[in-house]
Amino acid sequence: MKYKLIAFDIDDTLLNRQKRVTDRTKAALMKAQENGVKLVVASGRLPCGVRPYAEQLDVFSHGGYYISYNGGVVIDSGGSIISAAYLDSKYIKPVYEILRPTNVTTMVHKGDVIYADRKVNAYTHVESDVIGIPLNPVDDIAEFVDWQLHKILLGGEPEELKSVEQKLLDKLGGEVDIYFSAPWFLEVMPKGINKGIGIEKICDHMGISTDEVIAFGDSFNDISMIRTAGVGVAMGNAEQELKDCADYITDDCDSDGIAKALEHFNVV
Repeated sequence: MKYKLIAFDIDDTLLNRQKRVTDRTKAALMKAQENGVKLVVASGRLPCGVRPYAEQLDVFSHGGYYISYNGGVVIDSGGSIISAAYLDSKYIKPVYEILRPTNVTTMVHKGDVIYADRKVNAYTHVESDVIGIPLNPVDDIAEFVDWQLHKILLGGEPEELKSVEQKLLDKLGGEVDIYFSAPWFLEVMPKGINKGIGIEKICDHMGISTDEVIAFGDSFNDISMIRTAGVGVAMGNAEQELKDCADYITDDCDSDGIAKALEHFNVV
């Protein structure tokens, strides 16, 4: 199979645990592009948190793409949005009512700013710090939000989030999608929107089959992408549930897992 598209998550997939792209992984991805393969940087982050990695890999000059908000926004090399999905702001109130008695932080995005309720835990500032954008607390986030959202991000201790997940599924599971992007982050998404759908949109845009895609991921929000791709590759550090549905398991993000898999499948 000649692969025409390589898709990959950012944290703990493209990036190692020191939050950098290793030289070997970057060289492999650059070589793939020189061979005519397009790249897709796919993340749950908002666009300003994804674009710098696409720029670092010279994705745009090679006609590549990036996926933000777990498939909520898909952007091509010219900066045009080829797909966008929204979560009705009416969902912030029932979500926040479930979270109000917990120590889980509720976060939403508008432009390049994160807004959150005033509860603070060890994970409240993680996304803000990693991306380098402001996090602004508000008194009543359920009343504050009056715009269409791409997602609601919930941050807290993993065990408490598991309990919250079940309560949200019981109340809203038929109307929205709810899944983890990290053990400490739970995402509330528009129904049917995920990274796999983002890959399908890009394949339609390119006029190729999903069989011609090789995709890499490590966490729960990558499962749809791994299942959609012709070859879904789990990083060695991936969650077991993702490994169970992958076609291939490579080395971890600290050991050039992407590069080694691309070499194994003769992409580079």
